[in-house]
Amino acid sequence: MKEIMDERRHEAEYIAKHAVRKDVDSLFSLVEPKKAAKSIVDPIIEATLATINNGFRTLSGKPIDAVIGKDRLAEYGNSFDLDRAVESTFRLSKLNEELFQGVSEAVMYPLFRDFIMLVAHHVKAGAESLIAERSVKPKGKRKKPSAAIEPVLILPYNGGDFKPEGSDDRTKIDGALALCKPSSPIEPQSSSNYKDMFAINELKRQESEPLQAFTQLVEYTRNIYANQDHRRFAWGLTMCGTKVRGCLFHHDGVRATSTMDVASPGGRERLVALLVHWSFCSSTRLGYDTNMTRLKEENAWEIRCPDHDDDGKRNSFTSYITTRTILNASSLFGRHTRCYIARRKDDTSGTEVVLKDSWSLPRDLKKQSAISTVPDEARNLQLIKEKFAGENLNFSYPQVVTSSRAKLSVGGKYIIDDTLAIYEYDDGDEEQMYRVRSLIVTTPVGGFIKRVEHQGELVLVLSDAMECHNAILEKCGLLHRDISVNNILVITNDGDDSLRRPVKGLLIDYDHAISVDQDSTGNGTRSGTLPYMSIHNLEGAPGKRSALDDWESLLYLICWLGTFGINSKDRDNINKKKTAEIEKWRHGTMQDIAECKRRQMNSMDTFSGLILAGFQEEYFVLQLLATNIYMALFQHNGCEGAYFDTKDIVAPHSYALAVAAVLNNLQGGQSSSKQPKSDPLAVRKEYEKEIVDDLLKAIRAATEASGDLCMLRAIAQGSGTAPNQ
Repeated sequence: MKEIMDERRHEAEYIAKHAVRKDVDSLFSLVEPKKAAKSIVDPIIEATLATINNGFRTLSGKPIDAVIGKDRLAEYGNSFDLDRAVESTFRLSKLNEELFQGVSEAVMYPLFRDFIMLVAHHVKAGAESLIAERSVKPKGKRKKPSAAIEPVLILPYNGGDFKPEGSDDRTKIDGALALCKPSSPIEPQSSSNYKDMFAINELKRQESEPLQAFTQLVEYTRNIYANQDHRRFAWGLTMCGTKVRGCLFHHDGVRATSTMDVASPGGRERLVALLVHWSFCSSTRLGYDTNMTRLKEENAWEIRCPDHDDDGKRNSFTSYITTRTILNASSLFGRHTRCYIARRKDDTSGTEVVLKDSWSLPRDLKKQSAISTVPDEARNLQLIKEKFAGENLNFSYPQVVTSSRAKLSVGGKYIIDDTLAIYEYDDGDEEQMYRVRSLIVTTPVGGFIKRVEHQGELVLVLSDAMECHNAILEKCGLLHRDISVNNILVITNDGDDSLRRPVKGLLIDYDHAISVDQDSTGNGTRSGTLPYMSIHNLEGAPGKRSALDDWESLLYLICWLGTFGINSKDRDNINKKKTAEIEKWRHGTMQDIAECKRRQMNSMDTFSGLILAGFQEEYFVLQLLATNIYMALFQHNGCEGAYFDTKDIVAPHSYALAVAAVLNNLQGGQSSSKQPKSDPLAVRKEYEKEIVDDLLKAIRAATEASGDLCMLRAIAQGSGTAPNQ
């Protein structure tokens, strides 16, 4: 756990230093109410400020130590009292006074809660007035307030420095805000769970601590996405001394407003306005997806997927009911991929499908193409569907049922949900990534790869995935580029051959897949999942990625599972994980990991001694398969090893000799004095077809052996004497 927390903190520190764009005051206009609500919102802001200013005038006439004395904190923030809330706001504005020097940030928690409730008190009064106006027939030409204007109350959570439910670590937050119904009482919220939080607050005692405040806010906001499936983007607040910033978290960075200093009238006005505007702006502006409805009794979501992928001209939808979540968005940045097992709402048969919700990054990052370009995965799956139509295939592949860019209802019309839909403006940020949100429904439904019972089943699953990979490359010209544990699923085989092949494999996630002829692959771009990325991919080496990079990823996947266990029953102890050589594949920079892999893959000696030696002993089939794939990739005639100028050990790459090498614990073969003048990983591309043929032969041979193993296990289980692995 400590290791995970340290890793997240380091990532958050980097983001806080390099990915937070400050003084973006266009965020204020982003949540300003539309014309219809402005006549309601402005009086609420004025009334709130009048209460604060009148109170400040009264309190300013008293001795300051009588108003902000340190010994009265217990009275504040745990319930609501208007006079005390004004006094708390006054105290907040005086945090830089000498009387507060030396006190901890805990002083700020109850004062900030009182301030938030002070604003909510006036919003509630305004909402009650709004309801009253709707019930009375207007006089003359005056119109009733629109029923579409439905405010929420922004209320704080009770306490400070607490650990909310829904977190997978031990981190604590300083505070958070909840969205409540306008009829809710003005009081702190007692139940703290990330699934209910609108925005996290991080408070620091000194104005000189903004970096630390940003770091912690970044670290904790990832839990908002992990716990809220309907969250498109997130908000947050930092307060350092008397200076507050509003923050918006998008998929590739953070934008923060300029400081709102509660010690100044202008700063207080901007902060009050922000809170009131949040209370009256639409759910989409707050970061929520209005096409998702929580079904509490069923513990499920109803998700409305567009039937047509256009720019809002045809707006029919099909509703799906989720039956379980198989992947949530647990990261702060990126695609925020969420996957569900679901069924059509109008389908009484209960047929299950996979519904994938993700924010794809278009190849062309120009803004207009973000609006007009169909998400890559949808296009790729459609191509696969067309090319494989009518084919009698011996492997499974994801078959698209429907795919479309997500749509939002804004101002009575539908728009595409993309980065522009979040910001609604162009602030001249040339580095902004433009993403498009896509909803893709596919069949069949599979399970995670660690559902396999033993190594024989794992080999069958991997074999199907790579047969599919090869066929898609040959027939569709698409290279997958992200072979990883989460992208290969397990399907139960109910066919006549289920004794030898109880499971099948399914290669999914074609969001990174590109045409092998696409020019952009030659610019050193990286894609994939860190522990399994190929060496050239990690290095961002110039030149196009090839099928060999994906097969190299498969090798690393096999080595990872072979070391740490293929399922929960076989998972090795944590001490081994800490000391395993391949643990280095997920720490450090990409260049560090690439150098580490070059060293490990350079010869049969290094591969056997550093990698195979860490395999669990009973995984003999996986050891043989890993050896054979290694031999084909790194000891091919003409491109041996992984270094430019090292003496490489030439080992046989036939399946039979590789088997003998492992069984007899051979440490390689005959030494070669050959010293290649160029990178052997670049040279091997000249032999790509020959090497891929060897790789397919290797995995097919392993598949035959694994089929025998599965059949023997099934027979033995029938007699009650099933062998180990």
